[in-house]
Amino acid sequence: MARQPGAPRRWLSGFGNLEWRTDERAYASLLDALTRDRLEVEAVEREMQATGRRSLADVQEAQQRAERDELAEARRELDVFRAAMADVHKRGGHEGKAEVPYDSRDPAESAAADVLIQYLVRPGYAEVRTEEPNPKQYVYYIRVDWQRLRTLAQQQGHPLPL
Repeated sequence: MARQPGAPRRWLSGFGNLEWRTDERAYASLLDALTRDRLEVEAVEREMQATGRRSLADVQEAQQRAERDELAEARRELDVFRAAMADVHKRGGHEGKAEVPYDSRDPAESAAADVLIQYLVRPGYAEVRTEEPNPKQYVYYIRVDWQRLRTLAQQQGHPLPL
């Protein structure tokens, strides 16, 4: 189930270009690609964990269900993702290389950190460092690999507007 080298694959059940306004397409396409990258890594892990008690076909069926669910969740989070991307870009400094802090006590910052970690950090397009200044209060410092992210967006046919 691992991705083959070559042209990027687009899922027919994914976001689809015609459903989105022109200003949303780049983010929808990027979010779709990031979700697919993460799911493909998880698929390989699931296949490796397949045992005699659970057939590879069952594992693959479960993966397809997970893919549909994850894409639906990503679709619902498009606005939060877009706002978080604009924020991390704006606060990341002139070249976007600075760590950007997100305080878990602020609901908006916590939501932004969650979506950035889910879609950028997990598939390796950003890094996060966490501090706990007080018990159960966290500050997440996120640094985005903008070059790698822009390359992915370009491969999807929708360059990032940031």
